[in-house]
Amino acid sequence: MSNIQSAPAVVVGVDGSRAAIHAALWAVDEAISRDIPLRLVYVIDPLHGSAEGGHSVARAALFDASRAVDATGEPVKIETEVLWGRPLTKLMEQSRTAAMICVGSIGLNHACRGEGSVAATLAGSALCPVAVIHRPPGAPASPQVSGVVAEVDNGVVLRHAFEEARLRGVALHAISADAADAHDSVAGNRLAQAQLSRRLARWTRLYPDVRVEPAVIRESLSRYLTRMADSGRLFVTDSRTASDLCGAYSTGCSMLTVRCGNL
Repeated sequence: MSNIQSAPAVVVGVDGSRAAIHAALWAVDEAISRDIPLRLVYVIDPLHGSAEGGHSVARAALFDASRAVDATGEPVKIETEVLWGRPLTKLMEQSRTAAMICVGSIGLNHACRGEGSVAATLAGSALCPVAVIHRPPGAPASPQVSGVVAEVDNGVVLRHAFEEARLRGVALHAISADAADAHDSVAGNRLAQAQLSRRLARWTRLYPDVRVEPAVIRESLSRYLTRMADSGRLFVTDSRTASDLCGAYSTGCSMLTVRCGNL
């Protein structure tokens, strides 16, 4: 079952879970902003069923995801594709031409027992940006991003974070992790805040329409993300940090990982 072209698309890994549909709905704005299709992909794992039965399940899952996207009424072109192989391998192949890959924080990553998380591996190794979208308990069917979070020490990450904040119409929480004892004093704290403001000055001029909320945090990034659990915020980071923070997927934080070799 395939109706795709070779042109770039925003790819969503679909597996029949609610988390995957949530990711597909989140990805709608990404596809519209780029004026490219939203491609829903189901990968049939040969280790978990027959081809005939797998195609039946795949068609049902793709139909449900397509219907959910159609129900938004947004002007997005939907493509669907069924692939045969290991989910991680096939999604990695998709990342060669995709503008972005989106997956749910549960679902695909729980389907490959013994392989670790598909979501975490994709975030660390894919050739395009990867969004791992968390669906908080009791969240509305339509995903709502309450804010974007990014560290300030990486220009590529900051650019993507500002673009996401602009696209979603939310504030960018620009953070600097600094637990140094020298900044425990009032003067030290002012110095840290001033340094953070200087780092952000160029970006605020480039994105005057994005509200920026700078903050110096006195805790580990992992602990900070845990505190942000179920807040609806999107953490934008690079692939190396994402690999180090693979446990963050269990904290309830959505994450967008970008490769720092490309803008």
